[in-house]
Amino acid sequence: MFFADVVGYSKLSEMEVAHFIQEFLGYIVEEMEKYPYQPLTRNTWGDAFYFVFASVEDAAKFALKQRDLIRDTDWAQRGLPPDINLRIALHTGPVYRFTDPMIKQLNFSGSHVSRAARIEPITPPGQVYASEHFASLIVANNIDDITCDYVGLLQLAKNYGTFRMYHVRRSHEPE
Repeated sequence: MFFADVVGYSKLSEMEVAHFIQEFLGYIVEEMEKYPYQPLTRNTWGDAFYFVFASVEDAAKFALKQRDLIRDTDWAQRGLPPDINLRIALHTGPVYRFTDPMIKQLNFSGSHVSRAARIEPITPPGQVYASEHFASLIVANNIDDITCDYVGLLQLAKNYGTFRMYHVRRSHEPE
């Protein structure tokens, strides 16, 4: 699972929100369509993004691609604050798969979805953090081009508990 939040969204003016929808969301979706790794489902809540992937490899590569896209884009040229950024969280675990009766789309729910959502607020802007479950599967699946560096035992948002967290990066990138 992938959760992300736009840092500074609440400070956008009404005019900037209009630009955000077209220039940020629109641009991200346009770029996402080019990726070889696509989510099983996707959802947004204003400035928050939620995706579910079939594999940890797809989720990690997608997350790093998103991180790079945000970092490398000239947002001021698109009418947005130049320092706009994302916090990205990754987690894996058993979830309940269902067709949401309200929106008639595939969705996933359960305590592990909640845990993924609690990792995102503690992730530094411009970084990708993952749970120990996620990092363990990166190693177990011999995904050599992704590295998960131990950050420490961190308190998750909303008093969800303390968990081991990992910084996700490409193996060739510095720590």
